[in-house]
Amino acid sequence: MNTPPRPQSTTSRVLLGDWSRTVRDPLDLVRIALVVTAAVLLLRRGLDGGTLTFVLAAGAAVAVRRLLLPRLYDLMLLVALTLQAVGEASGAYDEVAWFDRVVHFVVPLLASGVLYVALARLDVLPDPRDDTGVRHLVGIALVTFSLGAAFGAVWELYEWCSDGVLGSDLQESNDDTVGDLAMDCLGAAAAAGLLVLWTQRGWGSVRRVPGTTREAHD
Repeated sequence: MNTPPRPQSTTSRVLLGDWSRTVRDPLDLVRIALVVTAAVLLLRRGLDGGTLTFVLAAGAAVAVRRLLLPRLYDLMLLVALTLQAVGEASGAYDEVAWFDRVVHFVVPLLASGVLYVALARLDVLPDPRDDTGVRHLVGIALVTFSLGAAFGAVWELYEWCSDGVLGSDLQESNDDTVGDLAMDCLGAAAAAGLLVLWTQRGWGSVRRVPGTTREAHD
């Protein structure tokens, strides 16, 4: 028997959402802000390296919406995408000495687990909630780490292509690239540990309807 939803307080509704199918919660406002900012940058600056990064981040933020990720993981992904996009578009990578290393740790930390959960939602990987055995947890950790490390490697390829095609200056030196990859791996390892903890706690991999145990539907 389905459990009837409990009445939502005003605070709960504002924070957790389910406002409407079009704009369902505060996280959708972040998606809208990313898309609008990307459009403004395209109109004002054209397609340079920073603008392309912002466009890709906005596209990823919108595309992942249909996966109905748990709110915390959805928030983590949006923070990672925003941090990456704003850093490239604002020139923070060049102007703030520590920004590059911090971002290359934080983005895999926030995004690697999301990649695993997203692939699980698409039935590409086992869902974290399917089993809590030791081998299952080790597999989750290894795959999550591998996804984060692979994402870091692909990003370095993107920077190399952007420098060659758009004339950007994203890759400074071989030492800079290797340092970025090292921070990517550290962030991915932390994300693997976080997802294992998430799995052990049994928090699930699907967005929930506030006030119920039911899964949300797009």
